[in-house]
Amino acid sequence: MIRVRYLALLASSLSVVPAAELKPETEAAFNRYVKITEDGFAKHQGFENFLWLDSHSDQKTLVWLQQSIVKPMETLDQGKAIDVPGGTIQHWFGVTYLENADADHVRGLLMNLAGYKDFFPAMIIDSTLHKRDGDNFDFTLRFHKKQFKTIVLNVDESAQYKLLDPYKWTVACHSTHIGESEHPKIKQKQDENRPDEDTAGYLWKLNFYWRVQQSDNGCYVELEVITLTPQEAGLLHPSHYTASFQMFGQDLTQYLIDVLEVIWPHHK
Repeated sequence: MIRVRYLALLASSLSVVPAAELKPETEAAFNRYVKITEDGFAKHQGFENFLWLDSHSDQKTLVWLQQSIVKPMETLDQGKAIDVPGGTIQHWFGVTYLENADADHVRGLLMNLAGYKDFFPAMIIDSTLHKRDGDNFDFTLRFHKKQFKTIVLNVDESAQYKLLDPYKWTVACHSTHIGESEHPKIKQKQDENRPDEDTAGYLWKLNFYWRVQQSDNGCYVELEVITLTPQEAGLLHPSHYTASFQMFGQDLTQYLIDVLEVIWPHHK
């Protein structure tokens, strides 16, 4: 009885939880984290250790044997953790080996940004490519998540593709705006976002990175996902349920890697 009453009270409070405001110091800390992380990527582009697996031979063998890996990561600043006041950074890594794949065919799948709604429909219910300028892309991914209520987020992304050689390529995707749908249950109106000042602040930032290398009789595909969310509130506070997407990065990484393994044989 107590639990039922609590859940009813919680549900009624969800609509009145104030927005979690992204403060300049929180965004600055995230940008610093991203810069240090990407500087680390750049050191290996076109040289040895292009893949994370290149520095982890045991794990590379396991992946080649069709055992994918999904694990948390953390970028340090001169050996120290980066403080993020008021926010939480989640950094996840996933890798799989697609047998009999080549870099061109994998690019055809992963760079079909408008097709993500078809490839990854359980989490991405719509995807639209707005603009392409050479190797730069602007696109929107619409994410669906069910908690105590349906949540739909329209995430605008800017991507930069780099072909390092015929067998290696990368793409870096940075969120430029994350909108919360005003009508998450009405498909025709899901693109209508609430005013930013009226949102709950579920997810502030979403960056993701693909690295692909053709090798042997297939391709290694690595994915890194970095998210910024409000600092997690206590379990009994209503905002824990509305503004907490603490596991979103992990869920997205695991899902994308799992789906790649399933759809690749049919895609090729």
